[in-house]
Amino acid sequence: MANTHEHLEHAEHDQHFASDPFNQRVAVSMAIVAAILAGLSMIGHRTHNRVIQLLNEANRYTTEAGNAEVEKSNLFAWYQAKRQRQEMYKISAVMLKLAVVRDETSRVNYSTEWRDKADEYDKSNEKKDNLPDLQERGNEAGKRAEELRAKARATRDEAEHVHHQANRLDLGHLLAELGLVLCSIALLTRKRGFWYAGLASAALAIAVGGSASLISPDSHEPASIGAKDGH
Repeated sequence: MANTHEHLEHAEHDQHFASDPFNQRVAVSMAIVAAILAGLSMIGHRTHNRVIQLLNEANRYTTEAGNAEVEKSNLFAWYQAKRQRQEMYKISAVMLKLAVVRDETSRVNYSTEWRDKADEYDKSNEKKDNLPDLQERGNEAGKRAEELRAKARATRDEAEHVHHQANRLDLGHLLAELGLVLCSIALLTRKRGFWYAGLASAALAIAVGGSASLISPDSHEPASIGAKDGH
């Protein structure tokens, strides 16, 4: 009988505890704080993924810029080699005119042939490997490399900005967790101070998390994370 009576007392106490208005309010507030925590966690996770995505994109631009720079160097090296050979033909043709030879016909033929070969380097062809086209292709490759480097810098700056937003969201996430813990303590101790502190922490979490979208890109140093430029 004593055990039965004791169980009845516990049942009545639990029913009273569950129906207590304070406990109900704390429980509801804990559910709300948990929802805030879940929302901040989801947004923060996506923001961190965005940082990684932007850094990968910046690295891709940097690699492509390096490839374009190599292409530019190769084209201009090829241009210089052809230019030197063209000058060699031109000089040879002039020198042959000044030389004293017995066979005038051969001198004229060779001089004309070398001048023609020199002129061939300036004529357009299907391969686009004549001197004007090589120079133009080299300039285009250099311009493309500079544009890609600019894209890499801009993307890296954006990654830095999103990184600061992610840090702000992480702080909001931490405050929401603290609010949930404080509300749990309030539910166990039935002390309103912990509950109010938990609600304040949750409200601060919302404010801090929401302020992430208000961070200005000019409020921090650009490209301090993952800074690696190919130029």
